[in-house]
Amino acid sequence: MRPAFLSILLVAGTLLAAAQTPLGGTVVYTRSTTYTINPTGNAEWDAYAKSLPTEGKFEKTLYFTSDASLYDESALEKEEVSIPQQKAMFFATYGEPPKPSLKSLYINFQEESKTALQEFMTREFLVESELENKGWKLDPARKKIGEYVCMKASMILEGDTVTAWFAPEIPVPAGPAEYYGLPGIVLAVERLGETILLATFIDLTPPPAELLVKPDAGKKTSPEDFESIVKEKLEEFKKNGQSKSDYYHK
Repeated sequence: MRPAFLSILLVAGTLLAAAQTPLGGTVVYTRSTTYTINPTGNAEWDAYAKSLPTEGKFEKTLYFTSDASLYDESALEKEEVSIPQQKAMFFATYGEPPKPSLKSLYINFQEESKTALQEFMTREFLVESELENKGWKLDPARKKIGEYVCMKASMILEGDTVTAWFAPEIPVPAGPAEYYGLPGIVLAVERLGETILLATFIDLTPPPAELLVKPDAGKKTSPEDFESIVKEKLEEFKKNGQSKSDYYHK
């Protein structure tokens, strides 16, 4: 067992021992995405792009107990994305290579394992691995989110400083997407100075067992093999000089 993650689990375990009732619940987050649309050189297209939304907001959900958590990227997206927003998403990523998209993330805290359901170029992959040390550094700053006084922690991710605000009052090392591993549930995430995930609803009623299950659709693969698949396809994409829409319909 890795020392850093063990220390976090020990803190959480100590707090859990004092709990009067089984710990569990549901957190709903608002995920904010900024659309940066670069000029294409086509005057008509560029004029149209200026009329499109510059930000998208989506609801995501996290189910958790003291033993496991499931972050679901699509559970609350029951309505279709509007046409203008679809266009904004297209323009913002036009010409860029395809990227993996996390659909859900299941974590078993007892076994220190996780299963990520990733979508890449219309295919789904189940990427199974051990929990890693995220390298969080605690900070004395505090702020209140909803009814909870949260503590601050930061780490470097892909060259950017990521800040998480976690609630020790809910002593589960869970959080949205890959932002987990702290002695309290993560209620907000900031990146590049902007809040990209914010808890807007917190219910400490343990979720039904059928909602907190490990995903089983998709091709099972290791992180190393999945990385190789992505790398191979990206090299093919660059070699062919295709747009994403062309490549998807190859």
